[in-house]
This record gives sequence, C-alpha cells and structure tokens, in this order.
Amino acid sequence: MPSIVTVGTFDRGNIDDVTKILHEFDTEVAPQVAGLRRRQVYTYCDLYVHLQDWDVADEADAHRTITTDPRFQRLEEDLAAHFGECVATPDWDGPTDRPTASGFYLWPAEPLDNLEHLDCIVIVNTQRHEHIPEVSRLFADLDATDFPHKMGTLRRQIFLQRGIYLHIQDFRADGSHEAIGSAWKEADPRFLKIVDDLTPIVPPYNPAENSLATRFYHWAATS
Repeated sequence: MPSIVTVGTFDRGNIDDVTKILHEFDTEVAPQVAGLRRRQVYTYCDLYVHLQDWDVADEADAHRTITTDPRFQRLEEDLAAHFGECVATPDWDGPTDRPTASGFYLWPAEPLDNLEHLDCIVIVNTQRHEHIPEVSRLFADLDATDFPHKMGTLRRQIFLQRGIYLHIQDFRADGSHEAIGSAWKEADPRFLKIVDDLTPIVPPYNPAENSLATRFYHWAATS
C-alpha cells in the first residue's frame, strides 16, 4: 500500500478553505476512485504535508491517476491557490525535480488494514540526501527489536523532499501522541540512543518548535 506524500509551503489561515475543497472532493469523487484509501493533511510551521494511501500493486499506478485523471488535475488547480511549492533547504544535496517526496524507509512491508481506524503522526525535520543510508540503518536496527511493538507502531515510513524529512508512523486507535510521550517518560535506552544518533544528521526544521505536525484534515474509505 504505497503512500504518496507532497510537502510545500502553506499559510495556516487557509485551513478552512483547503478543508472545504478536500471535503467536497472526498465526498463526491474519492469514493469512485479505485485504490484511494486515505487522505491526511498536516500543517507544520509554514509547511503543509499531504499524505495519500493507495491500495495498488505499483506506486506508479497511483502517480498516474494523480497526474492524469482530470478530476485530480482539477483538485490540484483548486489547491494551488493555497499550497506553494517546496523550496529546497539551504543544506539540501539531492534532486529537486521530483514533484512528490521520495520514500526511503518502510517498516513493515505488509499493507495495513482498516485505515479509517488508525491514528497517524508526522514528524518534520531536515536531512541531507547523503545521510539516507545511515538513517535507514538506525531505524532498521531499532525496528529489528521489540521496540516498535512495545510502542504500538504498526507502520513506519520515512520520506525526503528537497531537504524536508518526514517521519510517518501509524498507530492503532488514538494512542499516537501518548506513545511518543511514554517513550520519553519511560526513557527506554534504545529510544534515547536513536534520538541522540539522529540529532546531528536530522536537525530540526524549526528549533523553536517541537517536530510534530498537526493534522487538520482526514478522510478514509470505509470499504
């Protein structure tokens, strides 16, 4: 179940307008689109994060629908008045020609069921392209232990777009923020170690804020 993720600039004063546009689309059009399972939109500082989950065999099929279906093209035109293009961070050393974020880490590989009943958090930081192998290794080592199960993580995905690092975790029910809080409170040495290891190579997007994005829109197919 691939996820298509887009990040760009956003003015929080436009939340109501964007919510209206997406609600109309997802009420009238989305149920007719084969494979579209969930849409979530988050805001963080001056950014938006648009996350779409697709039940398709190949991610290219989802990209094809998004870019060629006239209904999605109209949606993009409507959103363009409120969503700006993601500008590369000053330290970015990777490609700038991809219109969507590139996923470079996924655990586990199995698709998730009942997306409408899952909770999701998005962590926003920055990262250079050259650190992809090291970040992947750190999370692979952690996810090979019982820690994700202890924390309640059902799926972990990490994306990069022009220097913006997006760490997306799915949890069951409404326990995501509690799980993050518990990890800090319990001070599991594995959690503290990966935080220490990541800090130099995944620095904050905004040091004055915590890294958790705020979800303001959600839709999920029910069948």
